[in-house]
Amino acid sequence: MKALDDLFAPATQWLNTLEKRERQIVIGGAISLLIMLFYLIVWEPITSRHNQQKLHHDSQRQLYSWMKNASSEIQSLKSSGNSSIARSRNQSIASLADRSATTSGVKSFIEKIDQSKKGVKVRLKNANFDRIIIWLTDLENKYGIIASKVKIEKTETRGSVDAQITLERNS
Repeated sequence: MKALDDLFAPATQWLNTLEKRERQIVIGGAISLLIMLFYLIVWEPITSRHNQQKLHHDSQRQLYSWMKNASSEIQSLKSSGNSSIARSRNQSIASLADRSATTSGVKSFIEKIDQSKKGVKVRLKNANFDRIIIWLTDLENKYGIIASKVKIEKTETRGSVDAQITLERNS
């Protein structure tokens, strides 16, 4: 306690030299200053950080809710996708490839379709390479048909290729 008295002794002496009204103004100002410092150094940073954390928590909660809904939607789409593959098992690969080629814009480039034991061999002439990729992706996603062998040759026309593709059901 003596150390504290020694520390504040000069301030106390100075305060005692002031008139009563001046002393009250100085003490009131000091209290106001302490309250303002407490607010700026302690209270405001804590409340600001709390508000930031609350906003972050709310956004994470919304993201979690969205992900939960998306997960259930993905599961339902997966199960419906598997059922469409199962329904297409009864149809020939050639008819499914022909149907998909029509929707993918590849049908006009098909030169020949040969049925074999395992699947179908398709020969395309001057076909757009990007459309072939779209067609093959469509076959795999909708019907479970994959390209087991692919031979592609560049043509003189930019972006066009000649291709020989063997299509089979994905086991």
